[in-house]
Amino acid sequence: MINILLVTHGDLGKELLKSSELIIGEVENAKSISFNLGDSFETLLKKVEENTGNLSDDELIVFTDMYGGSPYNAVNRVMKNRSFYHITGINFPLFLDIAIARDTYSLKEIAEKIIKNGKKSIVFVNEKFLSD
Repeated sequence: MINILLVTHGDLGKELLKSSELIIGEVENAKSISFNLGDSFETLLKKVEENTGNLSDDELIVFTDMYGGSPYNAVNRVMKNRSFYHITGINFPLFLDIAIARDTYSLKEIAEKIIKNGKKSIVFVNEKFLSD
């Protein structure tokens, strides 16, 4: 099974895990790391290193919440010595898609699926209703 690590500002990752339980039940082999106000970048980096260190790259996909933020930068720094998948811009529909699909698809297929479906998960509702 592919392992999931969420590295986010605040408790977004923890809440994605918690909220997904309402729909699909417990998500196994998934962890989150929170970067909170007052935390140092070095501490975050150490947590990312520790949580990725004991997993093989072909069994790990790491998600961050936004491009260029501290969680993103910490994961990118760890990636310099590793080759796991890292996707940024995680949201609830994408997380559910990943949690369900990771037993069916390879890591590469999941990454491709997420990128494709990510564009579909954002809808301007006003425009959709006007065009229907």
